[in-house]
Amino acid sequence: MAEVRSFSLSELLGSVRRCLEHSFPDRYWVRAEVSDLRRAGGIGHGYLELLEKGEQGEITARVRATIWSSTYQAIEQSFVRSGVGALTSGMSILCLVSVAFHPQYGLSLNIIDIDPNYSLGEIARLRQETINRLKRAGLWSLNKEHELPRPLQRLAIISSSTAAGYEDFMRQLQHNAYGVICYTALFRAQMQGEQTTSSILAALERILQHEEAFDAVVIIRGGGAVSELRAFDDYALCEGVAQYPLPVITGIGHERDLSVLDMIAHTSLKTPTAVATYLIEGLASELALVEEHLRTLPHLLQSLSLGRSHWLHQLASRLPLVARARLEQAQRNQRAYQSQLTLSVHTYLEQARHRTTLSLQRLPLLCQHLLQRRRLELSHLLLPLRLATSRQQERQQSNLEHQEQAIRLAHPDNILQRGFSIVSTKQGIITRRSHLTAETPISIRFADGVVEAVTKPE
Repeated sequence: MAEVRSFSLSELLGSVRRCLEHSFPDRYWVRAEVSDLRRAGGIGHGYLELLEKGEQGEITARVRATIWSSTYQAIEQSFVRSGVGALTSGMSILCLVSVAFHPQYGLSLNIIDIDPNYSLGEIARLRQETINRLKRAGLWSLNKEHELPRPLQRLAIISSSTAAGYEDFMRQLQHNAYGVICYTALFRAQMQGEQTTSSILAALERILQHEEAFDAVVIIRGGGAVSELRAFDDYALCEGVAQYPLPVITGIGHERDLSVLDMIAHTSLKTPTAVATYLIEGLASELALVEEHLRTLPHLLQSLSLGRSHWLHQLASRLPLVARARLEQAQRNQRAYQSQLTLSVHTYLEQARHRTTLSLQRLPLLCQHLLQRRRLELSHLLLPLRLATSRQQERQQSNLEHQEQAIRLAHPDNILQRGFSIVSTKQGIITRRSHLTAETPISIRFADGVVEAVTKPE
């Protein structure tokens, strides 16, 4: 048997490596989505996966990638200068890569550079897509249609308890110059990073369990890079807020940039402190309105009292005239009712008399018709009786004839004619031999005469 040519695994993979290096010697610009990004020690090399997804969100391509530490720092600085912010998972990028293959770790791409302008454009595209979807679904102004309760005091706060923006918000609410009070409850959520959207949606779900306890929901966070606003452009988050049963007030923390969440919220303010100022000034206006009403209340009560007194005086002066007019009207009504009653009684009697006359006229005819109907009914009843009587007479006649025939047949003459004879003594007819004794005179009757005889001894 001939020896089969074989290769060691390292020889084969080394050949693959040389083929790839020969076939892909250059650097290439690649569009992909960042996934599973992690950085060694927070400052070292960056390790990630690059993905491509289909129209339904399914992954159609995947490869490992590496960003060496020095390159990572340069890319990070470029992103900050352009306003993209930090490189994060889920971000769409246009990156310059070289193809690498290692016999032990397999195929990977080395990222040499990332174009921040592409990422900015992709962010803007996704943001506009969210806006268009909300408008097509009829959700764009849905939350704005809620009417803010008055006074606006019971607030559900969605924020991070450690965020500086939340601390500034609470400090301003609690130490305001008007002395107004807001009742707040914090529902903790992650306000930056990959889990921002799901964390805020979870907080909104928790608030729904106590919906009746709150007047509105306030979503606040501190400032940050423009890229950190991407979570607030997410369609699922904006859809949930648009359809929320409570009005939502936002203070995302950017002076210049407006997120889609800000656009669809009931009320949008730039910063958490701006939200606090808005709430305080609203309560101060309500308080001023109450104080104004309290100041005018004595005058209103006095005016009301004077008006009531004047009205009562006029009523007292008009009362005799009103009573007289009412009495005269009642008398007129009574006379009208009496006249109407007399006419009604007369009409009723005439109608009753007419009905009685008609009834008397119709009575003989009705009696005649009734008598005829009763005779006809009686005739109908007697007919079956006559038939039954006739049949009964026929049955009785037949029975009598049968009985007469039986009697004739049972007559002694007829019996004698059939060959029978009748034996008798002076005591009567003998029907049994045991009734006879020896030397007893007997008479034997035949059809043609009687024979006298004497019994012999046995």
